[in-house]
Amino acid sequence: MDFLVDTSAIVAFTVRSEVHHQAAKQFFQNYNQTKWVVLSTIFNETVTWHRTKISPIASVEIGKALREEHHYIHLSAAEDEAVWQAFCSYKDKSWSYTDCSLLVMSQKLEIPNIISFDKHIRQMAGLGVICLP
Repeated sequence: MDFLVDTSAIVAFTVRSEVHHQAAKQFFQNYNQTKWVVLSTIFNETVTWHRTKISPIASVEIGKALREEHHYIHLSAAEDEAVWQAFCSYKDKSWSYTDCSLLVMSQKLEIPNIISFDKHIRQMAGLGVICLP
C-alpha cells in the first residue's frame, strides 16, 4: 500500500517531543516496509521546519532520507498549475498551498491514503482522501 506523507506526520515521527510522536512511530513501525511518497512541497516544508526548529544538520539528514529512501516526486509545471487552481477554488477553506498539493496529487496518483495529523487533510475526506492514522 502506498501512502502520501504530510509534513505533520514526518515531524511527529522524527521529533520525540511532538504530541503525535508515539502514534506516528507506531504507525510507521506497522508499515516499515512501505516507502513513503513525498511530494516536493512536503519536502520543502519539512526540511525548512527542521532547519528552523531543530538544526541545519537535522534538516540535511531528514532531507537526504526523504530523497534517497522514499519515493520523492517533484511536481511538474502542469501539476503545480493544478495545485494553484485547487488553492484558488477552495476559498471557503483555510487549506495551505501544500495541503492542496496533497489533495491534487492524491487524486492524480490514485493514492487516497495520506498520513497526516493536520485537521485540514481530514477535511478532504469528501474528496476521496483517507487521512491516516
